[in-house]
Amino acid sequence: MQQALARQRGMALVMVLWVISLMTIMAGSFALSTQREAGVLSHAHERAKALAMADAGINYAMLMLSITDPKKRWQSDGRPYLWQANGGKVRLRIIDEGGKVDLNVAQEQTLKAALKLALQNEDQATQLTDAIIDWRDADDIKRNMGAEAEDYEAKGMKALPQNRNFMVMDELRGVMGISPDLYRKLENWFTLYSGSDGLNPQKASKEVLTALLGGDQGAVANFMQQRQLGAPAPLPPIPGLNTSGSSDMAYSVLAEAELDDHQVFGVLATIRRGPGANGSPFTMLRWKPYHVPDKSHSLQAP
Repeated sequence: MQQALARQRGMALVMVLWVISLMTIMAGSFALSTQREAGVLSHAHERAKALAMADAGINYAMLMLSITDPKKRWQSDGRPYLWQANGGKVRLRIIDEGGKVDLNVAQEQTLKAALKLALQNEDQATQLTDAIIDWRDADDIKRNMGAEAEDYEAKGMKALPQNRNFMVMDELRGVMGISPDLYRKLENWFTLYSGSDGLNPQKASKEVLTALLGGDQGAVANFMQQRQLGAPAPLPPIPGLNTSGSSDMAYSVLAEAELDDHQVFGVLATIRRGPGANGSPFTMLRWKPYHVPDKSHSLQAP
């Protein structure tokens, strides 16, 4: 009898130990889950705060672009600005879209001249010119080195020529012959928002200026220095490329908010002058958030 009671007590003890172990595991799992959820909520809160700061920075940049005093007015040539905000700081860069070639407006010779400068390869420039025009024109007639729907289908490409103007820059990724690396390179050269058949060197990026000036880094540095002073010398004529394009119509604004914990979140916005739907003095054409894992790479378009 005593042996039976001892066995029962032993089994009861084992069961109690199992229950305690199970409850310990459940408690640990719950604590870990709660910790993870708290971390996610904290990250979401910090991200929302940073994006709100970046948005405020974009509005501040547009305000500074509208100042009538040229000495105080911010410039849209890509130079960096720092705006101190409550709870952090926002780094801003404004790029006038007039320094790029409009994909929808550019004529054939303009497209080819810009692509030749960007790629330093005439055959590739000709092929991409034809492919871009085939993408945006309304017919299904294939240009000499272009591509229409059957060519895309033959290569198993899902995106087919739209036979209309480009609606967003990302559509350029779908044009035959445009690789991801090539797209990133052409982003500095092309826009959808200048409305001009050509580009304005006074607003062009350093990369574009380097190509326009034949790779002469000294000439590029001198031009950019004179541009900052407001008196750059005119560029020599570029065959096939109109360099008297418009400006001060649309801008890309990079706004990067750095929080107290040194996390950096950014917004890339494209903005056009003119009344917006919400009564603002400008219209938001594109808004794209991004995270900068290393702040040493900040103020770079994603």
